[in-house]
Amino acid sequence: MTTTIRTTAPTTVRRAGRSEHAAVAATLAAAFVDDPIFAWIHPDPADRADRTLFFFERAVEVLAQHDDIWAAGPDVAGAALWVPHGSAPMSDEEGEAFGGALAERAGADAERLFALMTVMEEHHPHEPHEYLWFLGVRPDEQGRGIGSATMAPVLARADRAGHRAYLEATSLRSKALYERHGFVAEAPISAAGSPPLWPMWRDPQ
Repeated sequence: MTTTIRTTAPTTVRRAGRSEHAAVAATLAAAFVDDPIFAWIHPDPADRADRTLFFFERAVEVLAQHDDIWAAGPDVAGAALWVPHGSAPMSDEEGEAFGGALAERAGADAERLFALMTVMEEHHPHEPHEYLWFLGVRPDEQGRGIGSATMAPVLARADRAGHRAYLEATSLRSKALYERHGFVAEAPISAAGSPPLWPMWRDPQ
């Protein structure tokens, strides 16, 4: 019998340059296309991949101004979208444009998408924090420690500055990953009929 052992090599993590933004969006879309939340928003598998990619392309575009998008490995096997401490993800004007673009592409799925986004906005904390909006690893690269490595630079930054970090976990698997890195889950939130999201806080360590 042959046993296959997955090895973990050191992962180089860096701020993603603009030339890597398309790869970041593609990695996050691949990571989330079968996620419970995105599967609920886009229940038709025939449309889900395209609409999920469009979502992340727009998210990367609007967050690029913060220069807090991170990529792991030379082929962007992992990626993270952060909003820095004390910053809003986007202005009201940018939010309207972002929502309008998503609504146009989401079609009949837009109602579920915006119901969930509304719940997230209602529960989003007002105190300053490092906000991890999304972290994902390509499915073929998962289980190698890339997700942990990808979030490490900003968690270290938060620790040095004494800042708290916040996120919403979209699955039990991601919740467990974040718990291993010091995040603590609050009571789950959801839109009507949606899977749960777990708001999670991490104190500086």
